Amino acid sequence: MTANRTMRNEIKTHSEKERERDNKNSFHLKLTVLLEGIPQGYSQVFFSTKWYVGAIFFAATFVIPAQGAAGLFALLLSNLWALIFGFPEDHIKKGYFAYNGLLTGLFLGLTYKLNIPFFLILFIATLLGVLIAASLRSAFERYLFIPVLSAPFVLTTWVTIAGCRQFHGLIYSLKPYEPAFLSGMLPSYLELFVHSLGAAFFQLSTLSGILVAVGLLVFSRQAFFLAISGLASGSIIYFLLDGNPAELTFGLMGFNFVLTAIAVGGIWTVPGPDSYFLAVAGGAVCAVTAAAFAFLLKPLGLHMLAFPFVVTTSFFIYALKHRGTASRFKTVIIPEDTPEKNLKREKNARARFVIGEIPVFDLPVTGEWCITQGFNGEHTHKDLWMHAWDFEIIDEKGMKYERRGSILENFYSFDMPVFAPADGKVVTVVNHIEDNPIDQISAEYNWGNAVVIWHYDNVYTAFCHLKKGSIGVSEGEAIRYGQIIGKVGNSGRSLVPHLHFQVQTSHEIGSPTIPSELMHYRSTHNGESIYHTHGCPDKGDRIGLLQTESSMFDTASFPTGRSWTFKVRYMNKKWEEIWETDIDFSGSRYLLCRERNARIRFFINRKVLLLLDYEGPRNTGLHWFFMGVPRLPMTTESIRWKEELPGELMLSTPARVLFDLAEPVLSLAKLSSSSYLVKAGKWVSVETLLHSSGLLSTNRYRKFKVISNFELYRGFISLTAKSGDEKLFELEQKGRSDVKSI
Repeated sequence: MTANRTMRNEIKTHSEKERERDNKNSFHLKLTVLLEGIPQGYSQVFFSTKWYVGAIFFAATFVIPAQGAAGLFALLLSNLWALIFGFPEDHIKKGYFAYNGLLTGLFLGLTYKLNIPFFLILFIATLLGVLIAASLRSAFERYLFIPVLSAPFVLTTWVTIAGCRQFHGLIYSLKPYEPAFLSGMLPSYLELFVHSLGAAFFQLSTLSGILVAVGLLVFSRQAFFLAISGLASGSIIYFLLDGNPAELTFGLMGFNFVLTAIAVGGIWTVPGPDSYFLAVAGGAVCAVTAAAFAFLLKPLGLHMLAFPFVVTTSFFIYALKHRGTASRFKTVIIPEDTPEKNLKREKNARARFVIGEIPVFDLPVTGEWCITQGFNGEHTHKDLWMHAWDFEIIDEKGMKYERRGSILENFYSFDMPVFAPADGKVVTVVNHIEDNPIDQISAEYNWGNAVVIWHYDNVYTAFCHLKKGSIGVSEGEAIRYGQIIGKVGNSGRSLVPHLHFQVQTSHEIGSPTIPSELMHYRSTHNGESIYHTHGCPDKGDRIGLLQTESSMFDTASFPTGRSWTFKVRYMNKKWEEIWETDIDFSGSRYLLCRERNARIRFFINRKVLLLLDYEGPRNTGLHWFFMGVPRLPMTTESIRWKEELPGELMLSTPARVLFDLAEPVLSLAKLSSSSYLVKAGKWVSVETLLHSSGLLSTNRYRKFKVISNFELYRGFISLTAKSGDEKLFELEQKGRSDVKSI
């Protein structure tokens, strides 16, 4: 009995210790979440996610210590309420609740004297603000698909200000919140600019505005110039319409123009000449909405706060996102950290990957085929039907047939299978038209036997001139990628057997075509295979499906949850890097090196590994891996491919600043690469030649080579970068010294 009791006590004691340890760990975790949200709360006011930007803004709010304390207290209370109510920790860490609470605290701190009733009302206001913020975020994301912006802060502060009129314990106090330090020392236009920036945090001092300007410059040079554009346009409109100058100079109005211009010109759109037009237009529209709300809210005794910015920006974003396909004012679904990164991702995607507006499909045939008529072809691919391909098989001698070619069966293409290039649904089938004798056509049935497949939205594929009776699918049938739909024939307007393939926006046979591209194919030039992740082959190109191999996928897939340790040698320095794989809430996959603060966003499937973009310092292993293997086809056949990489990858930090400033209009540096894959035994080597060009490119490293080695089923093993005979960088998986490049 005694032994059992002792054992039970020991078990109980052990459980209590585990519970205490779990509680302690939980407390530390919650404290970490609470503290991480502090700098984010400040930086989020200008759409930044960087802690050091938040630190500068934090300093700006404490030029008047009492007001800064009110803002910080409200920020901490907001994060605490969000933790208590169990709202997503990711939202708390990123400062969503914090910045709304911060702005409420700063405005109330500007309006009232800090006393016990003030902190009591702030305690209630932050709770209300968190509830409003959570509710509005859910509604905006679910029904409007636009950001909630500062709407929670505006509603919370209006309710609080209106309620405070019934509480006599609160004391209005504007002094000493208008300090004279540096006041009047700047030209009037600079004074207006820095005051407008400081007013985003409800700071009325010149010093605060200067600190906010510094923080904005650190955050993004593009955002800084967008802010100037928006403030200039809004102010000009306001003065031309003979608005009250005091409202603009001292009435906390100008920051609405600034925030609107940054939001519509660089955060939710891709920066460029078009987006600067949006910034100017946004500032001008915001000037009118600000004047309107100032008039409408005056009888209620309420300040406009950031409401003109919220309304103007929301309408701009909503309208732009619901235009359908548009070539101007490119919108961003999930904004990057800065306008510069939005631009980099967009330009990188357009240079290297599939453009979202253009449909892409795999080849509808297997083996090697020749494009005998491409886009805007000289025979039938004209006008509304210009975007189409004709496929034929041609041998090494340039012949389309064997023997005399007098009958259909002599032609290599005749009776060859045609495959569905993607999943879809069969909507139209014609299967009864006779095949023409060689060099004769059917004037009655132009398209011959045909199949039309619907894939998504208004995107259809059409396959024409098929063999009579060969079509094995029926209208209304769901079809899978790679399924045989028929065979190549010579029906309709066809002199010799071939496949006519086009993409269109209607189910009707013979509908006008639309631009499209083919995916994951190889072309042959001078006996060498070239891999294309996507492209538009032209007349005379010999193309075929890339033959993928599971062994290569197993080698280079970088599965989630794994880590690798590499030894690095750069100049006279040596260190180790640990690479990890991760996946975020949106499904994006990453290779991370936490010690070096570097990461690669990548995409992987059974056909290709794509390194989408790199973020981090120069001369890390991930940096050189990104340049050495920007894409990798899942094959072991000898094949070559080309890339256009982000031009700033080899630039120094000062050069990158110049590059970013000019990038919306002019690219000052380019980086092109040519990669070649070769296999020998269990080793696969990728040799990449890189060429840097442009005004900012240095002569020393205009051309260099990166050799990357993989071991089948074991993964990435080593990398060497050279410029001539000079070794620039070496990386080798720890514990492996048996690797030799092929």
